[in-house]
Amino acid sequence: MQCYSMWVIHPAAVCYPLQMMVQLKQKHPIPQLVKLGSLHFGPIDDAIPETLYSEINGDMVRQAALRTKGAGGPLGIDANSFCRIIASKFFKQSSSRLCKAIATMTKILCTQYIDPSTNETLTASRLIKPVGVGEVIRRINGKCDEYC
Repeated sequence: MQCYSMWVIHPAAVCYPLQMMVQLKQKHPIPQLVKLGSLHFGPIDDAIPETLYSEINGDMVRQAALRTKGAGGPLGIDANSFCRIIASKFFKQSSSRLCKAIATMTKILCTQYIDPSTNETLTASRLIKPVGVGEVIRRINGKCDEYC
């Protein structure tokens, strides 16, 4: 049997385990040792001033959504559809309330401690099914955080 490509292991391809391991080793190099200078020793100051993120509001979320491009995640809403929901006058006050809700969620994610077991569905994009594709709303959160 022949694998479809040297770079992609196609799910329909029937590869022997040895061939698959050879392909995986070609794609993933041996990890390097950690350099001592890149490690941080001692306590970490996690105090993030909330004033840093006070400028995140509905308008910033709307601008971040309009700059977002790309395909959708498991929910199936791509960036263009999300922009239509947020920027269209067809949805009236719902779009501005959605922007304010996303802004509030972004502020909470940036300034408060969230137990990792509670936000696993957001970070792993498992809102509907376990697929590792980033959701548009998570990309908008990241753009707002990056802008601050």
